[in-house]
Amino acid sequence: MLAAVLAGAGPGAASAATCGSATGQPVSPGTSSSLGGVAVVSCQAWAVGDYSNGTARLTLIERWNGTKWRQVPSPSPGSAVNGLSSVAATSASDAWAVGDTGNSASHPRTLAEHWNGITWARVSTPNPGGSAGTPTLTGVAATSASNAWAVGVYNTGPRTPLLSLAEHWNGTKWALVPTQNPGTGSTVFNYVMSVAATSASNAWAVGMHSTSQEGTLTLIEHWNGTNWTQVPSPSPGGTLHIDWLLGVTATSATDAWAVGRTHSKTLIEHWNGTAWTQVPSPNPANSREPELTGVTAISASDAWAVGDYIAAVGGFPRETLIEHWNGTAWTQMPSPNPSSTGNLLGGVAANSPSNVWAVGAFNPGSQEQITRTLAFHCC
Repeated sequence: MLAAVLAGAGPGAASAATCGSATGQPVSPGTSSSLGGVAVVSCQAWAVGDYSNGTARLTLIERWNGTKWRQVPSPSPGSAVNGLSSVAATSASDAWAVGDTGNSASHPRTLAEHWNGITWARVSTPNPGGSAGTPTLTGVAATSASNAWAVGVYNTGPRTPLLSLAEHWNGTKWALVPTQNPGTGSTVFNYVMSVAATSASNAWAVGMHSTSQEGTLTLIEHWNGTNWTQVPSPSPGGTLHIDWLLGVTATSATDAWAVGRTHSKTLIEHWNGTAWTQVPSPNPANSREPELTGVTAISASDAWAVGDYIAAVGGFPRETLIEHWNGTAWTQMPSPNPSSTGNLLGGVAANSPSNVWAVGAFNPGSQEQITRTLAFHCC
């Protein structure tokens, strides 16, 4: 299971496997900070998010060097808001982080930053939707220095439909690639939240879309090397659906996982090369609104999913949620909760059974708007 050493606290529970912990938590700059995405390269890791300096939100990138976390300088081009939601890396000298930036919170623009082994630098990205649009990137995946995907959402102005967004990196530039938008109704939305890729001809993007008759349904799209197409996916939510997917991972053309939420239950779906099917997933006892936000797979018999839930006893604090796939079933794993008022996990990544990272944030006190970075490690 995952364990953590928190500032001023001891390690969490250890598992039967060789699971240890980091020697400290990530840097928490500014008045409030959080992490939402993580990537693992060899024995090192990248974590991304944002923090507040009291007047603006700034990008946050941190690097685990095998011993400790260090903040690494990263561009924050917007005067008001800058944030990174996802990170992917193919080598020690090739990593991408994506999110949004803007001079006002109501008018974000896409943001992509690249690591070349020395520094992080902003790289130009398309901004669909025109001058009134609000495009943002929520997920990134890469298989090589010349093949990366970034996904997100955009619109063309206030009160216009939200549309799914995909951009591709070919080694030279980012370019828009058409996606599917099945959402219908007077208040249409199509979100793509996460992306995973195993090759230039196999990528998955997941999220949600709306219909006026059925509510919110899961959305899964597949890239076959030529175009993105919608692939049927379970939406088990009942008559009026409240189903969405927030994370996706893949190990091959016949093995992929997607995670999220359906009504007040966790939702996990699996691709076997032919179809997506729902797989039973744990829901913590006495919990409300459990949700899985990230997933990573090491092999067909080893995968991790993370998220959080509201502890019904006591009525408030959100607690971390970690689930593990052993090739047969998903089981909930014990996980630390450093705060009594709120704990969140947003991203998880691994490159071996003995090197798994999960990142998020926790409330150090009673104020929900004040957060500190959080990381758990299984080593």
